[in-house]
Amino acid sequence: MAARSLSSLSASRSSSPSGGGGGGGGGGVTTVASLVVHQPSSHNDLPYGETSGAILVIEDLTLATMDSDLLIDAQLRVNAGQCVGIVGANGAGKSTLMKVMAGMRDVDAGRVALKPKTEVGYLEQTALSGSERTVVEEARSRMDQVNDARRKMDEAEQAGDAAALEKALQTFEQLDGFQAERRIATVLDGLGFERSQWDTPCSQLSGGWQMRVALARLLLSPASDSSGQGLLLLDEPTNHLDAKSKSWLASWIKSSGATTVLVSHDEALLETACSHVAEVRGKGLHTYTGSFSAFLKTREERMRLAEATLAKQMKEAEKLEQFVDRFGAKASKASQAQSRQKQLNKLKAEMDGGDSSTSAAAAEGAAGDAKRVTLRLPPPPPSAADLVTITGGSRIGYASDNVVLQSSKDDLMLSRGMRVIVLGPNGVGKSTLLRSLAGSLPLVSGERLLGDRAAVGVFSQDLAQALPLDAVALDHVIDDAGKADPSLTPERARAALGALGLSGPMALRKIGNLSGGEKARVALATFALRPNNALLLDEPSNHLDSTALQALCDGMKSWDGMLLAITHNVAFAKSFEPTHVIRVGDGTFTLSALYGELTADDFVTTKIDDKDASSSSSSSSSKESSKAQAHADRKAGMRAKSKMEKTYKKVEEAEVAMQALDDEMASAGNDIGLLSDLQARRDELESAVEAMLTELEELEEVVAASGLEV
Repeated sequence: MAARSLSSLSASRSSSPSGGGGGGGGGGVTTVASLVVHQPSSHNDLPYGETSGAILVIEDLTLATMDSDLLIDAQLRVNAGQCVGIVGANGAGKSTLMKVMAGMRDVDAGRVALKPKTEVGYLEQTALSGSERTVVEEARSRMDQVNDARRKMDEAEQAGDAAALEKALQTFEQLDGFQAERRIATVLDGLGFERSQWDTPCSQLSGGWQMRVALARLLLSPASDSSGQGLLLLDEPTNHLDAKSKSWLASWIKSSGATTVLVSHDEALLETACSHVAEVRGKGLHTYTGSFSAFLKTREERMRLAEATLAKQMKEAEKLEQFVDRFGAKASKASQAQSRQKQLNKLKAEMDGGDSSTSAAAAEGAAGDAKRVTLRLPPPPPSAADLVTITGGSRIGYASDNVVLQSSKDDLMLSRGMRVIVLGPNGVGKSTLLRSLAGSLPLVSGERLLGDRAAVGVFSQDLAQALPLDAVALDHVIDDAGKADPSLTPERARAALGALGLSGPMALRKIGNLSGGEKARVALATFALRPNNALLLDEPSNHLDSTALQALCDGMKSWDGMLLAITHNVAFAKSFEPTHVIRVGDGTFTLSALYGELTADDFVTTKIDDKDASSSSSSSSSKESSKAQAHADRKAGMRAKSKMEKTYKKVEEAEVAMQALDDEMASAGNDIGLLSDLQARRDELESAVEAMLTELEELEEVVAASGLEV
């Protein structure tokens, strides 16, 4: 088994025996707009079992793909009310782990157990909806108990049964049913739906807005229950959300009390929402208590200590091997050599199966770990200076009676060397504008003109969803990009995939077997290998982790074609180094030169309304009530930090004493009595050092949780 993590999300592990999860009843799964809600009372696949009071327990879990291990000996415990952020590079196994929690994938070894009767809601990264319900109907549809009580009230009223009506009314009131519409409004408003959209059939929405409907429905379902009976599983929930909606979702998770496990690359969401972090790295699951920023600090310190421990162990092993090699054959040193051999065997066992931080420190090249990569874009083919122009007071939309945008000027001209950021709230027509610039949506009025030899490439939000699932990733990149560039070689295609983290056997997998993030990398590699001189990117940060996104930014820095991007990601926008900005809103779009740098204020597209102010007030009240606890935590952290300094000094003193005993043993000759005494004293010191190192790990967690630097 591989190493276990230094700490767990709970002070004690479940004492339940290993084995398969318990069963539920038979039944089905409801899927709408990429939302999968498992119903515990009627679904066999959810892994119910003994959890010793926790909502979810993972023990000794191994997950593997057809050609590599994703996780080995993973441990996790999620208690009621916690929000656990699962982080790690694309392809590391995060989405696979979420499927295991949702009962949608079997484990290769180990045990996963959910608390019996837990309502589980699972939001996947990608899927499509065929629902003909309206937005508000779909959002309301999984409020099971309220809906059932409302139905019984209607039936009793129609039957004229006063007693049944009174009983149903009491149940409805107990469920706070009269506030249900307010809750629906709060969630839909928070996720950016205008009231005019509420009665729109879901089938008429774009994929991004369908994802929002799915998320709204999940947040209103029994899985979001704050009493410890529900579990939300969210895989990249902020994809397709604008900055305001992302902020609202983070605050909702934080304040709702719903038990949540989420996968995300959105650091702002992780920082606000999460009480714990679990990192998938080096085939291990490394757990941390505290915020995302505290996780980053603690991980850095853990890695430093782990590397130091490994270096020390290697040095000690070398010394022991030298002693055994030198004196192992001498009868006079036989007992000492045997003793040293035992120490060496024990030390090697610790190094091979030591704690997971040490393993991760020594596993920089492990599959799925984040690496700095370079993505080289082909040079833009020669062309005229002006590449894309829309003229004549252009109107953009779907028909003369369905105009979405109108240019505030006569012409909009995009030329080589321009880097254009498109800003505006969701739903105002940014993607519609991009489609018109790309030529996939004809103008309602005006004219779209292409410059001489203009070649326009588009990276859209749904590009990864259009990939052929039965195709091998490398073959698809070669075939698709090769249509635009016949000179493309398999080596260049493999290099592009490798730069994005899909190297070796991963490039030879079928696309259908890849995670959502890995599919996005295949789409990005295909896009990046086509020789274009104008690139249009629609929310490229939605499905790319920070490493792949940085690779794209690095590849664009020295590229001198025309770049245009829609984004709500401030970090990406700054790395993009825009020269111009198109502002979209109130039915118009305007292109202007950008002087200076973009700021976070440029991404605040709507004013905070009264509901937001109320939410902010509630949040402030919550913060105020936690000040006393924060003060107590800080005092505990200061005491722990002081004790750490003293303990480190004791460890150093003990190590000096152990070295002195080693020297005495080397010069003790055949004095068996003296050797035995020296060895006993050394064993006692070694045990004391092990105990102190364990204590230091616990003290470090106290310091990190207090917000102080270790």
